[in-house]
Amino acid sequence: MKNDARHKKEQRFDNLSDVEVYDILRRDRANEGAFRELYTRLSGRINAYCRCVAWRREESDDLFQEAFTRLYESAIEGREVKNVAGYLIKIARNLWLNIQRHRRPTVDIEHSGLALHDTPHEQTEMLNLIQMAMELLSEDQREAFFLREFADMPYEEIASLLGISSGNVRIRVSRARERIRKILEPYIIEFQTSKL
Repeated sequence: MKNDARHKKEQRFDNLSDVEVYDILRRDRANEGAFRELYTRLSGRINAYCRCVAWRREESDDLFQEAFTRLYESAIEGREVKNVAGYLIKIARNLWLNIQRHRRPTVDIEHSGLALHDTPHEQTEMLNLIQMAMELLSEDQREAFFLREFADMPYEEIASLLGISSGNVRIRVSRARERIRKILEPYIIEFQTSKL
C-alpha cells in the first residue's frame, strides 16, 4: 500500500516540464521524487556532455555528480531556473573550466570507449569511429558540436553558454561537421562497399 501511494505521487510529474518539476523541488526541499524525476530525465544528456568535455572516466563522473549536487543546492537555496538542462550543462561547463585552470600539464594515455551492450557490430564500430573523430576536433569545435547535435540546444543558447556570438557557434559547428565528415568518409565508403 505504501509503494502504491509513492508510485501515485511520482506519476504526477509525467505532464510537467523540467522547470515545473524543479520549482516543486525548490518549494518542497524534501521532495525526493522531484529530484529523482529531474535526474531520470536529464542524466543521460548531462552524462554525455561531461564525457564530451572530460574524456577521462573518473573526471567525467565527478563532473556529472557535482553538477547534480549543485542543481540540488540551487533548489534548496531557492534559485529560479528557466532552463534546467541548460543550467546543468552550464554548471558542468564551469566546473570543467575550473578544473582546466588549475590543472598541471599531463599526458593522457587513457582511452575511454563508449560502453555499448547488445549493440550490433556495425553500430558499435560506427559509434567508435564517431568518438574517434570527435577526439580529433579542437575543444571549441567539439563542445559546440556536442551541444548542438547531441544536447539539441539552439544556437543562441549555446552562444550564451560559451560567451560567443551565435554566428561563431554556427561556424564552429559547421567546421566540426565538415571535419568529422572528412575523417569518417573513408570508413563510410569502406562500410558501404562491404555491404554490397
